[in-house]
Amino acid sequence: MTLPLSLPLITDPFFYTLTIPAVLLLGMSKSGFGAGYGSLAVPMMALAVTVPEAAAILMPVLLLMDILGMAAFHKDFDLRWLKFLIPCGLVGIVIGALLFKVLDARSMAGLVGLFTLAVLAQRLLYLGMLLTGTKLVWDALR
Repeated sequence: MTLPLSLPLITDPFFYTLTIPAVLLLGMSKSGFGAGYGSLAVPMMALAVTVPEAAAILMPVLLLMDILGMAAFHKDFDLRWLKFLIPCGLVGIVIGALLFKVLDARSMAGLVGLFTLAVLAQRLLYLGMLLTGTKLVWDALR
């Protein structure tokens, strides 16, 4: 007995042409090799599908990566970082959920574009600070 699939499958080759490199870039970034370029995954995928669809497709991948990362480093964690990251992460989840509820796909795409530019600016600023030897704000948490 087979159950009918009610979920639509994406058959557009353009989607896969963009999604496969986006997921690989995200994986390299999460593993530490991509230097934060994983933030480009959703904008890349948004060229083929809407931003909410791209985010929904990537969420299980991100969850699996985080679970595997926690399993690999479960003995090496810093409670001070967790006390900082968990509340900030929860605030981000609540804000994101509210924005997905009230904004349409086009507005969400603009917001993701703004955040992508902000991350790019932060990476360039970070590179400049590394080259000049300037202390970083989060160095105070160490």
